[in-house]
Amino acid sequence: QQQDDSSCHFRDAYKSLEEVANDLHLLLFDPNRFLFDRDVNSNIQQQLHYRKGKLYGRDKEETLITDTFCRVTRGKSEALFIGGYSGSGKSMLVDTVRVQVKNVGGYVIKHKFDETPHHRPLLGVILAINQLCSIIKARLTPMSLVEVARTLSEEFGELDLPLLARLLPNVCQLSPEFRSEAPYSSPFQDEAAIDTMSLRGICFTLVRFMRVVSSPRRPVMLFLDDLQWADEDALEVVHSILSDTMGSCMFFVGSYRDNEVSEGHAMFEFMDKLENSNVPKTKISLTGLCQEDLNVMISDALCLYPRICKPLSDIVFQKTKGGPFFVLEFMQSLLGRGILQYNLDQKRWVWNENIIRSEEVTNNVLYLLSSKMNDLPENARTVLKVMACFGTSVNESVISCLSKLAEYSSIQDWLKSAIRDGFVKEDGDRNFKFVHDKVREAAYNLIPNHEKDQFHCNLGFAVLKSCHQDVSSDETIFLIASQINHGADSILKNNEELRITAMMMNMNSGKRAADRLSHQTAYSYFHIASSMLPQDQWENQYDLTLQLSFLLASAANCSCKYDEAQLILQTIIRKAKSTSDKLPAYFLLCNIFQSHGKVVDAYKMYSSALSQLGETIPDTVTPETSTSLIRETVEMFKELYNEEWQKKKIEDGTIRAVVKFYTGISFAAYFFQPREIVTWFICKAAKLCLQNGMCQFAPFLLLIKLWFKAMLHIFGKSSSIVKELYRHLMCFTFDTCYLHKNFLSRIGNDAIALLERFNMRDRICACYYYFYAGVAWHAVEPLQSCADKLTQAFSTGLSAGNTTIGLFALQQAIYFYTFSGKNLNSLLVEIDYYLHLLKTYKNEVAKRYVLNSRELVCTLIDKKGKFASIDDQTKGKIRENFLFLQAIAAYWSGHTERFKHFTEKCFSLIEHVPAQLNTMMLKFYHGLYSIETFRKKSSKEKIRLAIAAMRDAASNSTCNFQNKYELLEAERCSLEEKHDQALAFYDASIASAKKYRFINEQGLACEKAGFHCKKQEDVSGALKYFTWAQQCYTEWGSTMKVEFIQREVDRLNSG
Repeated sequence: QQQDDSSCHFRDAYKSLEEVANDLHLLLFDPNRFLFDRDVNSNIQQQLHYRKGKLYGRDKEETLITDTFCRVTRGKSEALFIGGYSGSGKSMLVDTVRVQVKNVGGYVIKHKFDETPHHRPLLGVILAINQLCSIIKARLTPMSLVEVARTLSEEFGELDLPLLARLLPNVCQLSPEFRSEAPYSSPFQDEAAIDTMSLRGICFTLVRFMRVVSSPRRPVMLFLDDLQWADEDALEVVHSILSDTMGSCMFFVGSYRDNEVSEGHAMFEFMDKLENSNVPKTKISLTGLCQEDLNVMISDALCLYPRICKPLSDIVFQKTKGGPFFVLEFMQSLLGRGILQYNLDQKRWVWNENIIRSEEVTNNVLYLLSSKMNDLPENARTVLKVMACFGTSVNESVISCLSKLAEYSSIQDWLKSAIRDGFVKEDGDRNFKFVHDKVREAAYNLIPNHEKDQFHCNLGFAVLKSCHQDVSSDETIFLIASQINHGADSILKNNEELRITAMMMNMNSGKRAADRLSHQTAYSYFHIASSMLPQDQWENQYDLTLQLSFLLASAANCSCKYDEAQLILQTIIRKAKSTSDKLPAYFLLCNIFQSHGKVVDAYKMYSSALSQLGETIPDTVTPETSTSLIRETVEMFKELYNEEWQKKKIEDGTIRAVVKFYTGISFAAYFFQPREIVTWFICKAAKLCLQNGMCQFAPFLLLIKLWFKAMLHIFGKSSSIVKELYRHLMCFTFDTCYLHKNFLSRIGNDAIALLERFNMRDRICACYYYFYAGVAWHAVEPLQSCADKLTQAFSTGLSAGNTTIGLFALQQAIYFYTFSGKNLNSLLVEIDYYLHLLKTYKNEVAKRYVLNSRELVCTLIDKKGKFASIDDQTKGKIRENFLFLQAIAAYWSGHTERFKHFTEKCFSLIEHVPAQLNTMMLKFYHGLYSIETFRKKSSKEKIRLAIAAMRDAASNSTCNFQNKYELLEAERCSLEEKHDQALAFYDASIASAKKYRFINEQGLACEKAGFHCKKQEDVSGALKYFTWAQQCYTEWGSTMKVEFIQREVDRLNSG
């Protein structure tokens, strides 16, 4: 039925020399395709020969995607979005740049989202990044691998590496040192969740990992296919990495079907977030091939000149609109039905244009696929329908399970038939996949719409039956639950037995998903399970309702659905029958309030819970009451704290709960309650632990003896009581010769060791905070080391789910870095990153602290800091923080009256807290101010007190206070005209500051020495010290002080 040979030859004849020239060019360019005959076998159907790896009609898009990647290699993360209908060639376009990424030393990771609900989008992204670890292991040299492992160890430390390994198990491939034994099973897991890594913790941890493994030399390309099936959690992880300002280098490519996403889809919110975070993004929209490109494609497939194929390609274009996959299927359909044939006599492809033109084909490739599938045997259609219900792929283990049932006993043979027919392929991971999404869609359409829910539900119960109700694989249990859930609304509600089975399956699936940190998926399963409860659930299924409600609230909290979590928890508190049943809801609700800076709400909730536990919360606490309580606690500590106590566990659940809530309420009270109240709470909790044994919160309560501000502030100027308590601290051990700092180190290390022993990493950050923020700087560790440890506590807190303590630690770390002489410009970059991070956490209290610190740093750099105003009604730590930083900014800026104003206000709040860093720093600067503005006898007493305070502090912590003491002594000697002694103290202060890395105070000592020499008319000495000061201030990053010193130098030189 082919057209007459003579007519074909006439039509194929050349009509111009240009046509001859074009064909000759093709012969030279690709002789194997257009010049030489290929060997053919008359017994085998010939196949079309498309160019392997050739992308037709996408030159402009290829250039655009290549240019985008080139920009990423300069060190800036970017995003590229490729939209187009299914079969438009999105994945093939991405493949063109994957080779380039590998060629420049980068890494390519990929994940394809799926429509079916058991495919968890967030977990898919995590698995893709987990695979990156294996790629790094395979690609890097042993030396480079050691360097990556070292950098990871520095970034995460001993505390956070286990958290990273839990999230990305393959990270253990990067170093033998990362391999650890199975985590210790804590005896306290009945009290609260341990290492609860929320969505924010996942984002934070993955961002830190990506900073280490990605770089301009080794960028990471993350390709997420079918974004229309992604959810907000998965996209939030990607947004966190792309918007990181501290060193990540990622090229993100996301493809989506633009005809299947509506305006409110999470993907568009994701794009808006990227724009708001100043992440460059590029969008490409793919449509069908134009007629010219389609003709080239068909010419290549038939090995015929384009001018000969043009009539055929014009018809194919009319039928397919140039959709690449549609074209492939249409051409294959023509070949399969003999309308397109290879003529052995002519040694070329031939076709009948009239028959092709008359083909009734809709503008949808599904028509072709469905027609082909409908011609298959029933068994072949069944396996396609089963696979389509599972998604674009299914693991061999599921097929094996089904084969145990009589109705699916031959399913493996049916699957082989589907592979031969070209609908399914097998990959190397024992997965069977549809060759294209459209094939899966066509297979799914074999099931009538009104039968789909029943088919899914029956399939789910069939897999469950084949597993004999014992499902060990997470993937299988997710698959079963998702299949069964299709019948949740109609099929299951009329069958009580099936409904209960389905409800328990969803609850177990939710627990498995939560264990794998897929909290959004866990939330979905718990929500479905809750919907299967009866109307009178709290009356007739109380235990199950209570358990499910709390699981749902926890998953909502970890998925950042805070409002919903609060509503569920409040319902539990109202409906629960006993106090013990309410306590977990109380505690989680308090944590939600605290993590968002709602400390007053948290305090009220803690108070309510403690009242229900029979505890009485005092409205006020007198100094006398606190004195008595502290003495009792200290004596009890001396008597009971030993190794035997560490092995003892609190058996009474009520006492454990009281300790937990007293500890929690002390955090909330810290910001707005009098310090006497905070001390009262901590001592109450500590006494209960000492009396009864260990619990989850006991280790950091050990630090009650160490945190001076919790023990000494209430005594005011009652030095006799301070000395008594100090004596208790020093004689804790039987050997009174033990140094105070050895005692501090012992107790603090004991507390942290206990937490590590019980694998309570979410509490370790609390220990770090109390030890390094409240105690260690005073007697054990250099301020810089304390700042590093507090930064570690911040990272661990955010990763492990203890956001409240993590943010506390951040605030203190910024303080310590500022006063320890960290480069101001580097610190400003870090602070800006923290502020960017705080936008996600929406904690206004923490944001206020960090903003105040930022303004101080800006002032120290160039006097451009602008503190936000604060009203007189603001009290507590926020007001104290504001006044203190204003005072420091005023001193360094040379505004003496402003310094005096803010110092007087600040001293009224913190003067009687001798162990607080703010107090010590304020005394130091106030001592310098008093000497600079010396006018009357009262100033002499202030100078004496400041020097005495620094001398006492230096006796405990030489590294942090020796240079300050020596500088005050130098200034006193200068004031008293003791020139030689002054210079000796100045030089000693400079040396101490240099030794202990206080570059800021080294510069200050040089500056003061310069002014002393200037006063003595020693110009050369003054110039020498001013030059040193200028060098120190330059290294510190203070342009303001560099310019100030330069003006002094200019005056000396001009004079």
